[in-house]
Amino acid sequence: MGTEVFPKLYPGDIAATRGSGLQLWLNQKCVTPKTDRLHFFVMGDYLPWDDDYVILESISKGITVGRLSFYRPEDLEIYRVNIENWKELGKKAAAELTKHGRAHYDHLLVAKLALGVLLLLLRGKKPPWEPMQFPYGRDAKFICSEAAAEAWRGIGHPVIPKGVVPLASTFVQALQEGRIRKIFPKP
Repeated sequence: MGTEVFPKLYPGDIAATRGSGLQLWLNQKCVTPKTDRLHFFVMGDYLPWDDDYVILESISKGITVGRLSFYRPEDLEIYRVNIENWKELGKKAAAELTKHGRAHYDHLLVAKLALGVLLLLLRGKKPPWEPMQFPYGRDAKFICSEAAAEAWRGIGHPVIPKGVVPLASTFVQALQEGRIRKIFPKP
């Protein structure tokens, strides 16, 4: 699945899948910049015997190891951090995320975001909102986009600014500002 469909991928590359349902609708109507990408994960090593890649992602049970082949290529976008020594640092970023391998999914952050929406509405601020408008504090649990951001933050090269909740739209902003670049599908 890997070599014939994707460009050469490296540990630390960040992938995002297309979303659907209520979560996509909320993301499209309530947050800016807009994106149809909702689930994020970090690439690990290439497995030549299976022509597949290890991925590190946070799902409902917490940070887990999986395979890129779990996702359909047409539903993916893949990004690379836009720094000079990205290949070497990408390995460190992927390894950094394994430090949190027993971390749980951050269900509380989802509740805090809902409370943040309520507070914004009570202050008279209508959507769309920017991620920096939501309260955020890091803890030992991760939603998917938070885990992808943590890999790079943990090695001193954050793709999401400190104190900003790492929502899907923050990765769009990182793309717009040149902190990451899209490598698949070809721009």
